[in-house]
Amino acid sequence: MADRISHSFWSGVVAICGTTAFGVATLLLLDTRAWLLIRNTALLSGGAVLIAVPTGAILAFLLLRTNLTGRAALLVLFGSMLFVPLYLQAAGWDAGFGKQGWYSFAHGSVSTPILDGWQAAIWIHGVAAIPWVLLISGTGLWLVEPELEEAAILDTSSLNVFLSVTVSRMLPFLSAAALWIFVTVGTEMTVSDLYQVRTFAEEIYIDVPFAGTINTLEPKRPTGISTALIVSSFVALTLLLVSRLVPPEHFPSYARRRVFSLGRRHWLITWGIAALVLVLIGVPMLNVAYKAGLIVEQVGSQRLRHWSPASFLQIVVGSPQQFREEHGWTLLIASLAATASLVLGALLGWSARRGRLRALPAVAITAICLGIPGPMIGLSVIWLLNRDGSDLLVWLYDRTIFAPWLAMLIKALPISIMMMWYAFRTISDELLEHASSEGAGRVTRFLRFGLAFRWRPAAATWLAAFAIASGDLAASILVVPPGITTIPVRVFGLLHSGVDDQVAGICLTTVWGFAAIGGLLLWLLRPAQRRLG
Repeated sequence: MADRISHSFWSGVVAICGTTAFGVATLLLLDTRAWLLIRNTALLSGGAVLIAVPTGAILAFLLLRTNLTGRAALLVLFGSMLFVPLYLQAAGWDAGFGKQGWYSFAHGSVSTPILDGWQAAIWIHGVAAIPWVLLISGTGLWLVEPELEEAAILDTSSLNVFLSVTVSRMLPFLSAAALWIFVTVGTEMTVSDLYQVRTFAEEIYIDVPFAGTINTLEPKRPTGISTALIVSSFVALTLLLVSRLVPPEHFPSYARRRVFSLGRRHWLITWGIAALVLVLIGVPMLNVAYKAGLIVEQVGSQRLRHWSPASFLQIVVGSPQQFREEHGWTLLIASLAATASLVLGALLGWSARRGRLRALPAVAITAICLGIPGPMIGLSVIWLLNRDGSDLLVWLYDRTIFAPWLAMLIKALPISIMMMWYAFRTISDELLEHASSEGAGRVTRFLRFGLAFRWRPAAATWLAAFAIASGDLAASILVVPPGITTIPVRVFGLLHSGVDDQVAGICLTTVWGFAAIGGLLLWLLRPAQRRLG
């Protein structure tokens, strides 16, 4: 049986959601601006859900439970895309179909590009969420007990087994995936700011006065009460999400899962999935590669455009050197944030491994860090450090990397908690009880039987936290001190004027870096996958 949060906790979650929903509904009748923001946020999140959930669910089934050709390579590809940040994905699509995109110039649609406004924001968020839906729904597919499927196949066809057993066990994870998209899209401002879609998180970001002292957490719009209620709504929603993702008390069967045959349509479906992957991943990468090598020459009264391999290599090879300071600061701050995130995530995950009340700190911290919008995290850090009465805090805020480090830590902590929680959950209780009877204390059991036995998941957790921290923009952009610029902040500033060759060079080198992280992460987790059959 799966271990859910205790009944009292569920009651608390329902009470929080009900009270918050009532408060928000009442307040929105009086605060028209808050109503507009929450409506836009819901529409943006809902549009992304409609794109990502069906696509991700189909991909999860085909890649994990069928005999589709090339499944392993596609899983590696989508796994690498998990941690590619939004600003890079936005740059890939904008490089082709935005106002400064090569397609827009070639077809004279600069004033009315294909990707602009709402359709651009929904499409980019939806495509970016597909790998996460694949991960969450794929976990649900893996947790389906193979014994149930084998028993059902004796009485009915494979199609009926899939519909009655596999799909029914997968549905709760699809709802969790939809909640994940609502939370992540609702708390992000990167894409909505680029395409001028007014959401709650984006409103907080544009209302921050960058000059002067900030002594309050309240943006100019919406009101402080509206802000508090909407943020609490995100947190309550995330509590429901995290409770759905709590690791099971009894680890599922290690028996080999049933592989559904695609039959005569095998190659047709294989080529269809290959075309889908080319659109979702290949097109934005090709857009950026084309922009990196694009040369415009004036010939008479005409401007001729052509792609130059030499120009492409020059841009890509020279980009790391040209932006070495930005890369250096990003690597330093993200590395420190990932290390702190791993330490805290391991401690909270170890405490939560037995579930129930011991899991409440991990669940609550994960929900708060995920549910608070990125710009609100930045404002909270500013409120904490930018205080005239404390020279130490002001020094930390103005003269050190402490503020962006703290913001990145908050963004990376949820993934560290969940990954280490799952890793420690697989350690046998009998082994720890035997170690305790032999005189091993809590610290010894944690170090020798926790981290030592699960060093691969710990290393994978550090990489995942590093990828999220180094790609963060929404939380850290407000707190980067003067004289320091990270890669996300630099690219985000350049993107507002379109994707030029410099942006394309940064994006290509950065995407390859994230792809390497994703590949290494999957390699670290591969032994666990092999054991699970």
